[in-house]
This record gives sequence, structure tokens and C-alpha cells, in this order.
Amino acid sequence: MKKINTLLALLSALLLLGACEKDGDKFYLSSPVESDLIASTNAVILTEATAKLYALSLAWSDQTLQISDPRYQVTSGIQTTVQVSRSEDFSGSIIESTENGVSKSYTVAALNIIAYKLDAPAEEAAPLYFRLAGSNGSNIAPVYSNTVAVTVTPYPIDMHYASIINKSSGQDSGLDFYSANADGQYSGFLGAAAWEGIYVQEADGTTWHTAQSGGVGTPFLLTTDAAEGTWDMWFPGQSGCYFVNVNTTQKQWNALLMPELNVSGIDGISMQYNRADNQWKGVFTGTEGTNINIQLQGTGKFYNNTSVSGSDNAIDDTKAKDTPFAFGGTTGQLTFSTGEAATAGNITVSVPATGECTLIIDLNNPEQWTVSVEAGAAEPEPEAAPYIYFPGIGPAVNGAWAYDHKIAIYNEDELKYAGVVNVDSEWGDYAISTTDYWDESQLYTLVSDDATSTAENGVLFQGNGKNIPAPVDGLYLFEVSLKEPMSYKSNAVNNVYCYLGIDGEGLVALQAGETAGTYTGSITLGQDSQWGLKFVINDWTGSYGGYDGTLYYGANDGIKPVEAGTYNVTVDLINGTYTINNQ
Repeated sequence: MKKINTLLALLSALLLLGACEKDGDKFYLSSPVESDLIASTNAVILTEATAKLYALSLAWSDQTLQISDPRYQVTSGIQTTVQVSRSEDFSGSIIESTENGVSKSYTVAALNIIAYKLDAPAEEAAPLYFRLAGSNGSNIAPVYSNTVAVTVTPYPIDMHYASIINKSSGQDSGLDFYSANADGQYSGFLGAAAWEGIYVQEADGTTWHTAQSGGVGTPFLLTTDAAEGTWDMWFPGQSGCYFVNVNTTQKQWNALLMPELNVSGIDGISMQYNRADNQWKGVFTGTEGTNINIQLQGTGKFYNNTSVSGSDNAIDDTKAKDTPFAFGGTTGQLTFSTGEAATAGNITVSVPATGECTLIIDLNNPEQWTVSVEAGAAEPEPEAAPYIYFPGIGPAVNGAWAYDHKIAIYNEDELKYAGVVNVDSEWGDYAISTTDYWDESQLYTLVSDDATSTAENGVLFQGNGKNIPAPVDGLYLFEVSLKEPMSYKSNAVNNVYCYLGIDGEGLVALQAGETAGTYTGSITLGQDSQWGLKFVINDWTGSYGGYDGTLYYGANDGIKPVEAGTYNVTVDLINGTYTINNQ
């Protein structure tokens, strides 16, 4: 690929004159000077393997405006647009992008999507035409640059798949939904955490978000008209196995929560869902060489755009509809149906061994769900503890450590916990436990010869070792990770603020209440909160969003909707609750 080393000089100006008369004098504003557009290559072959690499760069010289009288200045800049078409005279379809600089680069994937949207045949070399359109204003005809032709050989875009994008990172999760007819109707199984948010991105680069109006989200309704990283598609407040349908034609999606999966044909089997593996597993006693006819079915909770209530369009579990579901097909190609007509088919599985065996329903491949039997009892992944406890961080009870101080999990996949604790340690040290009773196997402490860990931060190990030094008495924000490398840290809570969620607005200080961890104050919003309220500790040491009176640590979204007005707010950081009331 050639590199751009120099820019050609400006061509002669094309003056499209408009007149303005005042006291008999005429002043002329020229249109943008026509400038040369150059490309880094005149031909490029696109491949899926190089999708993330850069394929093409465009560059042009800086454009300027001229006015016939130095007493007058231009009041607005030039809007420069890059146009791409398959026709040299740009008479056909055009794809445009507004640019602020003097260059633009395309990755292989981005250029391939443009070719796809312009109906360029895949795997055929054909020219795409590029030019600039520059204008001083909407009422002035644009001036065009020279046209550059680049021969592009695109690769096919498979519209059967849509990527699931992580809300927190904005990156591709590696998981997909599948459209059997490549018609914008995608489906698949997803292990979702409570309130987990995702985006869905089609192969042509179209990204789908939750629609919203007036700052209020409308769950299960979709839009492409949203800024990157905003208005994710969020799940209900229950973790588990969801069957998801995304219909981009109707701009809606829905989710069927499957709280259990019943198996007929095998006595005594109990299926457990592992969210990380996206599999259902159950252990039974089998006989080698036998075949068993099984049926897989259950009743789920169906959520769609009718499953909301209140002015904030909250997802309402009471409006989720009980919906039967069933599997059919074969071991190598399961089918799935829902509704009153759903009927479980007979699926024949072969038992490979005598003794303990594990039935596995694998839902990862969205176009090929499978069921199999493996010898032995598969060890299920333990569910993450919803809380961890700090025995020793507070006063003793009957001369022993008490388990009355805890913090909540906020990232199940990474086993991260956070919360505010009122430290009043009787012995000056403590341990961390995933149970609210003594169980040495569930303790997390320091290694016995640890000389570097402090009350502020340190490294944990699982076991009953050296106790963790407690901070001096007071209110602290604790953050703990129980996934390697296991660690903890604490920060004194000095100040608590309310973030109003409005561009240009600062933080409003809240006053400490009589009860440790509670804060109150009055806030005034001159307009509706754009991003939602948050409660902030110190200088953004930590923050909480919220929903339906409950606080969530590190939440990307603030509390919505909060309209313009004056409110009394109260937050209880220890118990994780809040109230917002009109004055």
C-alpha cells in the first residue's frame, strides 16, 4: 500500500458568487476553493482475515474561504463531506461522511461495508469513486473536488450473524446471534447477568441500541440512532439462561428466561445451567452401550416491550408471561420452540459408560445446538457468592468475630465486589469470607509472611492465613477481587456528592446523616437529567448508579428519569438504597 507523502497544490478557485447589497455596494463571498483529493492506492483487495487493518487513506489540502472586502469576516466554516459512489458521475447511490480534518482512513472492514451498502459484487474488482463536497452553508451550492477512482475487490458479508457487543468494554464478546434466512431476524441463547447490557451489531456494521424518548429508555424497542456506547439493550433483574430474538425489521427484541430445564426419560436427573459455559448439565447413572430417548422442556418467563410499567419504563417481572418451551431435533442439531404449541421431541442419546455420566446441552453455536453424554460427573462451576463478609471489621459478638458487615458483587464474571463499610474493629484486623459463618475453606486472608500488604491495599490468598490489618475506625469504600490476582483496597469516604447527569453541571455535596453511611441533600435540575443521577464518593473514587431504589456500584447508567425540578435525595451507602422525592 502506498503512503501519502505530499499533497498536491490547490487548483484554481471556482468562484460561485452570491451577492449582498448595502447602500449600493456589493460584496462577494466565494465558495470553498476546489482542492485536489488524493488516495494512498488505486487498487485494493479486501479480505476478512485483514479486516482490522487499514486499506485506504484519502487526503486533501486545507480549504479556505475568501471575501472580497477585508472589513467582513466569514461567520461559519466549511462543511466538508467525503462522498463515495459506484458511478463516476455520482448519479447512483452515494455514501457520505462529514469530516473535520484533511484526511480520512478506512479499515478493510469499513471499506468492505461501504462496498456492500453500494451493492458492489463480492470478490469482483470494480471501481469505487471518491470526491469531496464542500459548502459554506446550506443555501450555497457545494463545490466538488476532483474524483478519485479506487478499484476495490470486496469480500462477501455474511448477514447470517450479528455480534453481541459488551456494554462495559464496547468490544465484540465473541458471541453471536443467528439469522437462518439472513433477513434481520436473529436469535440465540445467552447467559446474561442481572441487568446486563449489550449491543447487537450486524455484519454490515449497523449497531442496535435501546430506543429512548425524552431521556427515558423504552426496553425491548430498538434504534440505530444513538451515540456509540449509549442506551444499551438491558436484561431483566434475574441472571440465567435467556433465549433472545432480535428483529431488526420490526425494531424490537425479546428475551425468554429459562429458570429450569426438565428432562424426561432419565430418572432423578437435575439440570443446572452454567452461565459462563452457556450449557445445561445434569449427572445421572447410566449403562454403557444403551440408548435413551429423552425430552427437554420447561416453562419460561417471556419479556418484551409489554413487560414494562411506570413513567421510567421499568422492566416489570409481574408482566413477564409464563411461556412453555421445548427442544426437538437430533443430538447434533437441536431445534427450539416456544408457546402453547411447543412440543418436546424424542431425542436419542447414547450412554458411553456405566456409572456416573453427564448429560450436556450445549447452546453456544447459535446455528447448531447439541446434546451429548460424557462419562463421569462434570464438576459444576460454583455460583458466585452474592456477598462477601468481613468478620472482625466490627465489634465482637459474644467474644467472637461477627459476620454483620458485607459488600455486594458488582461483576460476576470477574468476581469483583464493592461496598461501603463502617469500620470499628475490636482487634484491629479482619478476614474476608464468602459465607456468613465460619468455614475455613471460604476464607480469604494474607499469606503468613506477607510484609507488604497494608490496610489500604494488598494481595489475598484463599485460606486461613494472616489476618488483614483494618483501617482506623471510620467509613470506607472497599473493593475486592476474588479472581486471580486476588486483591483488596480501601478508601476513606470523606465526601459524598450527587452528580446531576447534565452537561456542564458539577457535583452537589450531600450532608452526612446521623446514621453512618447515610447522606442527604437538596438538588435542583434546570433541565431533565441527560445521563441520570449518580452518587459519587470523594473525587470519583467510586460511584453508584441506581434503579428502583437500589444502588449499583460502578453502574454505567445513572438513575433515570429525573425531570427538571428540585428534589430531596437520601442515600444509604451501607445498605445500598436511595430515595428521590420532589420538594
